[in-house]
Amino acid sequence: MREMTEDELASVGNTFAEEVVAVLEGLRSLDGITDPEEVVAGLLVELSRALTLGARMAAMPRLVPPDRYEPDTGPDVELDDVRVRLAEVLDGFNTYVEVFDPYDDPAVPSAYRISDDVISLAASLAHGMQHARAGRPIEALWWWQFSFLSSWGGETTSALRALQSVIARDRIVGAAPAISPEQLPPDPL
Repeated sequence: MREMTEDELASVGNTFAEEVVAVLEGLRSLDGITDPEEVVAGLLVELSRALTLGARMAAMPRLVPPDRYEPDTGPDVELDDVRVRLAEVLDGFNTYVEVFDPYDDPAVPSAYRISDDVISLAASLAHGMQHARAGRPIEALWWWQFSFLSSWGGETTSALRALQSVIARDRIVGAAPAISPEQLPPDPL
């Protein structure tokens, strides 16, 4: 694969920025909705869209930002209130259990929250947008690729899998998830 010029990378970064804005707007549109079914359906779509975007970033060659140190983008977007509201809407199935590393011996299940994973995704995308809006599309592209590979890609994949399970239980079995927020992960032994 040939190396892209700075102008080509900037163009790709600007294109990705438009798509990131669309994902963030989609997630933002779910804030304030109190119907769990509507929120779960919307999250399925938006998280899938974000993962498609992230996969395209990951498929690109390793990006190296133009500056050795990440330029300061100012304060991060405050999302704790959104996290709390989302957790309230998802109450009863916000917490899910997953084996983080199936190759650990023994594999140990851990508890995670869909609301935390969604906010991590939104925060990472918003952070990259701060670079894009400051006229640093290559830095934004680097940030999105790095953060997809190091954090939000896995977290979003897990949250999507948990949401798919919620939908499958509802549509196929007609039952709510067995894990409640108060339960700890089961002992693997």
